[in-house]
Amino acid sequence: MRVIASYILKGPLQAAMAAGLSAIVSVSAPFVLKLLLIYFCGVVIALVTLRLGGRKGLLVLSIAVAAAILAGQMLQINAQIRLDLWNSVYLWVLVWVCAGILYARRSLILTLEVAGLVGVITIVLFFTMVENPLQLSRGLLEPMRPLLSQSQSGLSRAEIDKMLGGAANILAGSIEAYTVMGALISLLIARSWQARLFNPGGLQLEFRTLRVGKKVGWLTLAGIVAMYFASSLGVQLSLILLNISIVIGLLYVIVGLGVVHGLLALRENPGFWLVGLYALLIILSKLMIPVLMTLALSDVWLNYRNRFARS
Repeated sequence: MRVIASYILKGPLQAAMAAGLSAIVSVSAPFVLKLLLIYFCGVVIALVTLRLGGRKGLLVLSIAVAAAILAGQMLQINAQIRLDLWNSVYLWVLVWVCAGILYARRSLILTLEVAGLVGVITIVLFFTMVENPLQLSRGLLEPMRPLLSQSQSGLSRAEIDKMLGGAANILAGSIEAYTVMGALISLLIARSWQARLFNPGGLQLEFRTLRVGKKVGWLTLAGIVAMYFASSLGVQLSLILLNISIVIGLLYVIVGLGVVHGLLALRENPGFWLVGLYALLIILSKLMIPVLMTLALSDVWLNYRNRFARS
């Protein structure tokens, strides 16, 4: 990884080539390879921005976007791939914005909060500016109907309609959370590469000290309370808050992991415990996700790491 990071930072030409080529190949690549290339392109954009600033990062971003759009035009892609392309462009722009904030303010938690704010704004715009957002979401999910009908689960038409309807209600928030997660993965990988080259252990320290500010904590509590009363204020507001909660929940999971990393760093052999943590997160995700979210939110006022460090 040091070799790749060193090559990217060798000069604008090398960074542009890495971003441009990965963007071009990602347009028509199979799903897994496409995902890896999109994230790698985001890593290149973030790494250049983190090390050289927003202007240099914007140059690399522009080349990646232009290369991807040009490849799409030449290949005469279908509507689904075109949608994936624009989602990739949005992810790269978000990576650049987050990396620029981290470069300027040196605050990882502020960067996460801005990423969450962008996600919130995007969801609000979707539900307020699209004429019929649920109909659009259902249309995107409709290709799944034949797969569900042919599955061995024996689902009836009514059950499939109910399943697709429920998925449509949270599709916008799920897509936005997926995009924000991809942008943050690219950013954190770039930050780790930068730390290996110039500041060994720097990312570990940043991640272990992640803590949401009290203003954001109170806003989150207000949002949770609002969700209980949103249904009485209208379907649209209820859907907006539901989809926003998916994005915000993702950010609290990340902060919760940071809290656990910080607590385990106070123990002997923290690596052993971290392996157990991520194993539980994979095996018991339905249990671990709300636990991490609650841990991150309560840490706003309880500051677990400070308490355990003193004891």
